[in-house]
Amino acid sequence: MWNCKIGSRILTIIAVVALYQATAMSQENPSAPPLIIDVNSINWTLSKTRGDGGMVNEYSWNFATFGPDFDFYWPADQYLSNMLYQIFSPIMLSDSGIVDTLGVRHPKFAEPSQPISQPATDWTWERRRYRPPNVTVDGVQLNPPYQWQVDPKLPADEVAEFDDLIPAYGMRAHVTVYAFSNPDLSNVAIWKVTLKFTGEVALPKTHVTTRLPDQTISMWWPFSISFGPTMGGYEEVYGGYPVESENVLDDWYQIPNKYVTDDARKDLLAAYYWCYYNSTLVGTPTFPNGSQDASGNPDRTTGHLYSPQVPGYALLYAPVSVQNNSDDPNQPYSMMHASIANNLWQTGQDFRNVYVGTESNDKFPPDPITMGIGIQKGPMRFVTAGPYSMTKNSAAGRYDSVTFVYAIGAGTVPYEVADSVGKAWFSGKITDAAKDSIILAGGKDSLANSLDRAYWAWDQISHGRPVPAAPAPPDVNVTSGPDRITVNWSYPDPSYFNNAVTGVDDWYAWRVYRKTGAYYVDDPLDNKSGAQWQLVYQTTDRNVTTYIDTNVVRGVNYYYAVTAVDNGSQNNGIDPGTKMESSRYATRTTVAASSYKPGLSVSGQVRVVPNPATVAAGALAYAGTPDKLLFVNLPVSCTLSIYTETGDKVRTWQHYGTADDTWDQRTSGNQYVASGIYILAVTNSKGLNGQSLPDQFVKFVLVR
Repeated sequence: MWNCKIGSRILTIIAVVALYQATAMSQENPSAPPLIIDVNSINWTLSKTRGDGGMVNEYSWNFATFGPDFDFYWPADQYLSNMLYQIFSPIMLSDSGIVDTLGVRHPKFAEPSQPISQPATDWTWERRRYRPPNVTVDGVQLNPPYQWQVDPKLPADEVAEFDDLIPAYGMRAHVTVYAFSNPDLSNVAIWKVTLKFTGEVALPKTHVTTRLPDQTISMWWPFSISFGPTMGGYEEVYGGYPVESENVLDDWYQIPNKYVTDDARKDLLAAYYWCYYNSTLVGTPTFPNGSQDASGNPDRTTGHLYSPQVPGYALLYAPVSVQNNSDDPNQPYSMMHASIANNLWQTGQDFRNVYVGTESNDKFPPDPITMGIGIQKGPMRFVTAGPYSMTKNSAAGRYDSVTFVYAIGAGTVPYEVADSVGKAWFSGKITDAAKDSIILAGGKDSLANSLDRAYWAWDQISHGRPVPAAPAPPDVNVTSGPDRITVNWSYPDPSYFNNAVTGVDDWYAWRVYRKTGAYYVDDPLDNKSGAQWQLVYQTTDRNVTTYIDTNVVRGVNYYYAVTAVDNGSQNNGIDPGTKMESSRYATRTTVAASSYKPGLSVSGQVRVVPNPATVAAGALAYAGTPDKLLFVNLPVSCTLSIYTETGDKVRTWQHYGTADDTWDQRTSGNQYVASGIYILAVTNSKGLNGQSLPDQFVKFVLVR
């Protein structure tokens, strides 16, 4: 059965992938097609068409309020894991302001017509360490051919880049996103942004050459991703999608640095969001335990928590100044709270203070509930760095730039905990406070571990040291069969067995995973059974690249993924010597395979129906297809050939699998045959276990 909600979501993702790959090139693409981060458990689409600003400053409601088609999913294989994702990063100027193209100084803190910096995307570019694996089900390739660039020497499995121009401030923002299939980094991406004071006020394609005059400005860079870890769960609990995450609470916390020892930044300050109970929301259900506490978005009938995710981000690097690139442990400057409803459209001094803070006020305020202002529509927690003095001097060839690096990711309690805690609360065994505490504490711990590991990865990259690489994912081909489903896999080149960082062959094993029923975990089509992906096969023989799954039931849908595992000898990372596995998310089949009634393993029972056959055969013809002939009781595998009574061959084809096949009375040249006597030859026959069977010949009559 096709789930319309999930089906439309999958088709939308496939359509977006097809769109950007159809237009992509192996270098920077000025048409700026979307970039898709999908080498680990995050599925994240960066698209200039999904926001009113460029991709570095997506603040539009376009992808926040209109249906289930969002741009950020985590974990990518769970039902209702779609999150709100909006970036808001307005440049904030000091009181001295900026001089425009006419030489007029504006002591402004944002654009006069709209108080937000509104970039435009110039180009996008993507590179991958390996091309994405080709995944095929029953002859249909599920992913379009990859047309970006493949570079085995990349420091990450995927590097996506784009350039945005911020014309109001003459700033060019260059963003590089690093994503890893290394299991230690499966839940994060590294976001590096460089702001360069070029003075440009229009994209190059507009042919506008005017620039801002030479000058020095002072600026802060507030960076916020307004995450809403509630969108899918909210829809399930409330029956619709919220506007700008009206049940999300933002805050910040300190993460001790466990892994980096040669850096001045001894801890990280992270912003985070979580699904909180908002008593003012219309339609909040009363659960059987008498509570309305919808934190975590409990299922109305089981209590399972759909939104235990705690997404967030942390500043990994900010320089001391434009001239001093040493990491400044005193950054971020502030971590202010704001909301779209109350703060986005302000102007002037108050507007700047919202995003930057002041020395006299608390630049690191707690969550809005603690502050006494309550839940607000569109929560934003800013990680603000600055101030920085930026100079543009064309005569001297000086265009100052400043770089910031962030870890962006998500954490959560394990699925089993979200299920058991939610059900215990649902039945009244634990309190609201206990449920909420488990969600928040577990999610924050998980997020902290992910962000801290991302900090280690950035420290490796920034010092020219490698991040250990997981094996490459193989191409996968799944074929439905008779009482079985066959999974084949392979590498496109033997070099894929070599470690991407060291070049050493460290391959250890293949693994095959299977998901039964529906594509997503806890999908309603599974009757909310919580069926998980299960390891069903492993081999340490690299030459074994086929798994025949005979533990199947006809009529049941099955999804598969294949991974490669290394022996750990090249892993000198966070957990040295630990075996690493390629991403299971990279090779998942998004279309189900299912077994069917097999052909026969005996000979002598083939029949042609109807026989004699005529286009006007009445009850013997097939409605809508009067030319169809049905061949029944066929062997599992055989060659089917049609001959005239005089022995002339009309058509031939290979048959496999089912006990039935059809013929539309056309020749190999696609012409209808004439009336007459014909012979069906069933040759090269084999049974279910590959045994040879005698040839069969059946005479039949056609009257056209």
